[in-house]
Amino acid sequence: MKLFDTLTRKKRVFAPLRGKAVRIYTCGPSVYAYSHIGNFRTYLFEDVLVRYLEYKGYRVRRVMNITDVEDKAVEEARREGRTLAQAQKDKIRTFFSEWDKLGLKRPGIVAKASEHVPEMASLIRRICSRGYCRTEPDGVYFDVRKFGDYGKLRRLRHPRYFGKACDDDYVKEGLWDFRLWKRWAASDGKAKWKSPFGEGRPGWHIECSAISMRYLGEQFDIHCGGADNIYPHHENEIAQSMAATGKMPARFWLHCRHLTIHKKKMSKRTGNVFYVGQLREMGVEPSCLRFYLISSRYRNRLDFTMGKMRVQLLLLNRAKKTIRALRALSGKGSAKARSALARKLVSGFESAMDDDLNTRLAFKRIFRLLGNAEKLSASGKLLPQDARGIVRAIEKMDSVLGVLCSSEPC
Repeated sequence: MKLFDTLTRKKRVFAPLRGKAVRIYTCGPSVYAYSHIGNFRTYLFEDVLVRYLEYKGYRVRRVMNITDVEDKAVEEARREGRTLAQAQKDKIRTFFSEWDKLGLKRPGIVAKASEHVPEMASLIRRICSRGYCRTEPDGVYFDVRKFGDYGKLRRLRHPRYFGKACDDDYVKEGLWDFRLWKRWAASDGKAKWKSPFGEGRPGWHIECSAISMRYLGEQFDIHCGGADNIYPHHENEIAQSMAATGKMPARFWLHCRHLTIHKKKMSKRTGNVFYVGQLREMGVEPSCLRFYLISSRYRNRLDFTMGKMRVQLLLLNRAKKTIRALRALSGKGSAKARSALARKLVSGFESAMDDDLNTRLAFKRIFRLLGNAEKLSASGKLLPQDARGIVRAIEKMDSVLGVLCSSEPC
C-alpha cells in the first residue's frame, strides 16, 4: 500500500512504526460555526483511510481534536454573552449527528482543546526551555527564525520574514512568529486559564501538537487534514513538536483537496456552502452524499453541483439495483462461495486502493464488473454461486466504502 506524503511529495510504501498497530491523528472541526460538506469531504477521506487499514488487518488508534478554544469561538461567545461551552453545544451536537448520518466511524478518542489546556501549557514551557520562544506584551510567540527547517512542509523557498509577531492564527501569507499563548484581555470574556505565562489561553496551533503527544506519543504514523491545513497550521505543528522533541511527529502527512461549488471556493462569508441537513431537505440522503464525496480521488479538487451529483448517483443506483438482483439470484449457500468474477472484483478493488486510496478507480472497476455480471445474468450465463461470490465480495468492499449496500434510494 502506497500513500502520498505531502512532506516528501512522493508516494511511499506505508508501514507502521509498531507492527500492525497504526496511530493516526486527524484535525477535527473548529466549532465556531457549523461544518459544511467541504469539511465533511476531508472527514470522509479519513474514514475511508481508517476503514481500509482495518480491512487490511491493521489495528487503528485514531485521535481527533475539537477546536473549541480559538479567536472566532471566543468572539462569538463574547458577542452572545455566553460561555464557550454554551455557544458551541449545538454546533458539536449537530456535527456528530451529521457525522453519524454520513456513516463515519467515530474516532477512538475525541479530544476537546478546552479539556487539554494544561498539556498545552506544559508543551509551551518545554519549547521555551529550548530557546524557541519570544515574549511580547500580549503573549508568548514561537520564533520561527530559530527553527531552521521552518517551511519544509509547504516548501517555502524564499519567504518574506516580517520580523514581528502575528496574533492572527489564520494568516497564510508571509512568515510570522506565531502565537503559542495569548494573555487575557477584557475582550476575551470568560475564556481564560491559569498558566506560567499568566492568565490567558492557548493559540490554535499548539493544541494539535499537545493532544497528539498526549494520546499517540512523540511520533506516530499518519497525520491527516484538509489541504488548507498545510500552511500555516501543520507547518507550525511540525515546528512546535520538533522544537520540543527533536523528532518529526508524523511519518506520513496526508491532505484532502478542497471541495468547490460551481468551481468557486466554499466560503461561509459569501454563503457559497451547503450543509448535510440542508441537502437532506432537498432530497439528498446522507449515504448518497457520502458516495459523491468519496467518488473522486482525495488529492483531486472536487466540484459540487446538484447536476454533477445526480449524474454520479445514476451510476450508484444502477449498481445497487444489480446487487439486489445478484442477491436474489444467489439464494442461500456457502458464505465462502467464490468465483473468478469475485476474485477479479476484489483484486481490482485492492490494487486501486493500494495506490493511494484511488477510490475513483475502485468504483470504476466495481461498476464495470457489475455491468458485466448484469449482462451474464440477463443471458442466463451467471450461476448462483457466481452471484453469491460477487455479493460476498461487494459486502466486504463496502465495509470500506459504506455506500453499495445502503438501502437508501438516491
